[in-house]
Amino acid sequence: MTRQVAMRAADISMVLPGSWANIPVSEEPLSERIIAGLVIRQVGRDDRLARVRREVKLQLRDVVARARAAGAFQVALSLEILPGIPFPAAMVLDFVPWNGEPPQPERQAATLKDMLPAAEVFTLECGIVARTWRVVQIQPGRETIPDTKLEYLLPTPAGDQLLHIVADTPVECDPEMIVALFDAIVDSIRWREPAVAADFEPAGGSDGNA
Repeated sequence: MTRQVAMRAADISMVLPGSWANIPVSEEPLSERIIAGLVIRQVGRDDRLARVRREVKLQLRDVVARARAAGAFQVALSLEILPGIPFPAAMVLDFVPWNGEPPQPERQAATLKDMLPAAEVFTLECGIVARTWRVVQIQPGRETIPDTKLEYLLPTPAGDQLLHIVADTPVECDPEMIVALFDAIVDSIRWREPAVAADFEPAGGSDGNA
């Protein structure tokens, strides 16, 4: 199951898997309400789980705070909890400038390649995209696991800046399947006019899901 979510801070919409939460970083009161709802949904209300709820809430607040400090406007998190990895996939979105003056449309692909030399540059329905991915080994607990890291750059419709997406997936899974999943998510991005974006509700009200 998938759902389309609107991101007011960027005037875009994106299709996310149904098991993902969408947290608007730039609206702190709203992000706090969404985090509280996520913790209840994922951990439950049992008094014996109070310590777990506190830990998960602190982890989510830390993720959002770090994203906010880095200038991000949105965080998307997988809701499948695994041992030692409360949220095994995360995606952070922000805007970054071009290197130097924004290029003309016919020079965008070359400029993206200059900015991310290891990237594959290709065209999706959402527009031209530069994407890199790699697998590193991390040790969140006692065991070492693979972490597939992806980075995307997409020119905005005006061409004056870039939508920057970083995804992190520390799970044991075929990395090419992970890349295909995130390519599909990125391909679902649609740019909205600001006046139209006001007609869309944030996904899920109190918990960030529709």
